[in-house]
Amino acid sequence: MFNRFLLFLLLAHCLFVAHWVHFGNGAADASIVIVATNVTFQDRIAAFGPRLTEEGLTGNLVTAASIDKNNVKGCERFKKPIVGKDLIILIERGECSFIDKVRNMQAEGFVAVVVGDPVHRTLITMYATGDTRDVQIPSVFVGQDDYQKLTQLSEMEEGVLIKLTKDDILQPLLDVIIVVILSPTIMMIFIYIVWRIRRRQRRRQDIAPPQVVCNLPIKIYYTSRRQENDPTECCICLEDYQDKDELRIMPCKHEFHVACIDSWLTRQKGFCPICKRDVCTATEETPLLP
Repeated sequence: MFNRFLLFLLLAHCLFVAHWVHFGNGAADASIVIVATNVTFQDRIAAFGPRLTEEGLTGNLVTAASIDKNNVKGCERFKKPIVGKDLIILIERGECSFIDKVRNMQAEGFVAVVVGDPVHRTLITMYATGDTRDVQIPSVFVGQDDYQKLTQLSEMEEGVLIKLTKDDILQPLLDVIIVVILSPTIMMIFIYIVWRIRRRQRRRQDIAPPQVVCNLPIKIYYTSRRQENDPTECCICLEDYQDKDELRIMPCKHEFHVACIDSWLTRQKGFCPICKRDVCTATEETPLLP
């Protein structure tokens, strides 16, 4: 049962890490800032293409819908030429890969690409397969809420001036430390505590109750009365029996010093150290307390 619990706990932790890696943890790798109002939107830089510099990248935001309503996802080139400089295009996620969108917008002359998710609010990292060294412009991803807000701002004011800021390296690094190091550490501490509790419970089950031990008979050892086959020493402390020593008689008829056997039964194991007979098993000669 305990092994199944540990397996379930480990599986839950792996699923959590996998979910964190795939969907992100809500921390923004970079930001989109509206220059006029200083309003900030969270985004996530793509895994391909150049990184943003310390100064960031400033340009006028335009939507693909304002250029061609039939190409809002940027999966093909625009049919009419693009007029303007330092333009950042806002396109919608879907229909084609992220790398195809960015390559099409790079060919149109845009300086950066913002990909918005029309359905989900979660930030993701845009990946691409194959050689992506031909991509010369940065691209970022925004969730549903920010995509809708940026679209509305572009519709209200043509050519909204925005700034793409550099990646925030510190926050993702802290997130990695929490997930990769702190989370397994907490799990191992929890497992250790559970193991100690179970060990204590098993130890309590193994030892004999003090009431049972005290109910076992005691005899006084006399050297003069010792028979030929009687033991002469305690098998626990290995000390010879002295005259008038108190000996505890076990249900199996083995005898030990009272202090030695009482400590053994109540702290170590609830059975005879010699024959392993359980002292908690009731007999006619040594009935147990209720």
